[in-house]
Formats: sequence, C-alpha cells, structure tokens
Amino acid sequence: MYGKYFVLFAILFTGWFLRKINFIDDKMNHSINKLIVYFAYPCMIVHNIGSLDMRRSVITAFCLTFAISLACFFLYGLICYGYSRARRFPEKEANIIEFAMAAPNNGFMGFPVALLFFGEMGMLLMLAHNAAMNFFIFTYGLKLLRRNNKEKRPATSKRFLKATLKLLMNPNILALFIGFLISLAGGIIPEAVDEYLVYIGSISTPMAMIFIGSNLTEYRFRDIIKNVRIIEASVVKLFLLPAITVGLVYFLPIEPIIKCIVVLGICFPTAATVSMLAEQEGHNPGPASKTLFLSTVASIITVPAALNVINFLFL
Repeated sequence: MYGKYFVLFAILFTGWFLRKINFIDDKMNHSINKLIVYFAYPCMIVHNIGSLDMRRSVITAFCLTFAISLACFFLYGLICYGYSRARRFPEKEANIIEFAMAAPNNGFMGFPVALLFFGEMGMLLMLAHNAAMNFFIFTYGLKLLRRNNKEKRPATSKRFLKATLKLLMNPNILALFIGFLISLAGGIIPEAVDEYLVYIGSISTPMAMIFIGSNLTEYRFRDIIKNVRIIEASVVKLFLLPAITVGLVYFLPIEPIIKCIVVLGICFPTAATVSMLAEQEGHNPGPASKTLFLSTVASIITVPAALNVINFLFL
C-alpha cells in the first residue's frame, strides 16, 4: 500500500517540476485537464464497469453498494455545506472546499487497497462506490461549482429538461450507462476495443496527479499546513465523514463486506477530479489542490488505521 503513496507523490512532484521549469504552461495544463475528464476517465469507467461478471448475487451486492454509497455522497454534500456555513468559509472558495471534503480518491488508491484487503469482491464493490462518486461528482459536484455564478435564471420545465439531457450526455455519466449495459450483456467488448479502453483509461491517474502537481507550484508547503481551512477540510475528509459513515451502516442488515467498502471508500484523501473540474469551471483550483495534498499526506497514517477499525467492527 505504501508503494502506491510513493508513486502518487512521485507523479505529483513530476507535475510540480515540469511546471516549475515551464515545460508545462497554462494552455497545456488546461488541455491535460480536458483530456482526462472528458476522455480518459470515461474510457476507464466503461472498461471497469463493462468487464464485471454480473451474476445475480454480484448484481445485488453491486447495486446495493452503489445505492448506499450514492445516498451517503449526497449526505456528505449536505454535511459539508452545513460545516462551511457554520465555519463561515469565504463564499468564493466555500463551494470548492465542500466539494474537496466530500469526494474521495477511491479509484487510484481505492481499487488496489480494496483488492489487497478484501479480494476480488472488495474490488468489485469499490467499483460500485467509485461509480456512485462519479454520478455525485457530475451532478451535485458540477452544480456546487456553479453555485456562485451571477447569472441565475428562473427554473422552468424546459430548462430542467435541457439540464437533464445535458447531464445524461456528460461523457462520464454516459460511460456509466454504457458500462452497465455491456456488463449486463455479458461483457461483449471486443478484445481490441477493451485493450484500447485500458490504455487510454490508464493515463487518467498519472496525468491527473501531474495536473495537481503543476497547480501546486504557486503555493509553499508551510503555507498549506498553516491554512486553517485546509486543515479543517482534511480533518472533515479523513475523520468526520468516515465516522458518520460507520454510524450510518453499522446497524444496516447488509453483508459485512458491503459495510467495509462503503466506509473504506470515504476514508481516502480528496480526488484529483475536484481540482480539474474547478479549473474548468473558471475557479481557482488552489483550495482543492491544497486539500488533496494535505489529506494525501495525512492518509498515510489514517487509511491503515481505518482498515484496522473496519476489520474490528465488521469482520
């Protein structure tokens, strides 16, 4: 597991170094962002979901994990909103910090950890948790990032329909539906096409960390660890939300492994997607990048501790 952290920080430092020597400029950074969010991520989602072995028991466990995780994510959004209001975070960055607190890195870090400690079934259910997060990110998350937009037109049925269609046509949401259809059809992706999806999807994590690292060139480490809001966001991300999740699932009449994955999924640090979407929406990705960095450093201790707690409570 610690090898994953080394790789994560090594790639992040690569992005920082390349931006520092001006190998990466603003235009290139923005292009990397769009490539990942609207092409590499969808390819990864189609491959991961489309390759599932959909037996009845597997479908039941997958759908249950997806439904519980999705409900938890929207609850996290409400909790983070309430926290930022109670702490009076500045309006211009409150929405980004809320987003950073609610969205975990349950892909690059979640998949290998789930596979290592809970086997193939754990990996499968972490895919469900990741699918729920993607749905949350490209629905509530985008709405959250646009909360401070000055142009707010009154809601009408026509605008609602247009917004719904736009959401469904989002490459990441579309990829979820395509992946499910492929898996239900028995994984009919031709081998060459699936290999293509794997190759393209595999660039998403390293390129995302390069993007984050390049954004951190504007900040000093001591400024990050002295920023009270970033520290609070990391504490909420790594301690408060996991603790609330334990309370929510502890008494549910579901399989222990589902409880384990729902709790483990929210224990990971902030997802890189938050910073990338913030930049695309015209916001300063700094608060999200700082929260990602600090929560990732802290998670070297908190994730192993969370695994011990999960094992004690549910297994």
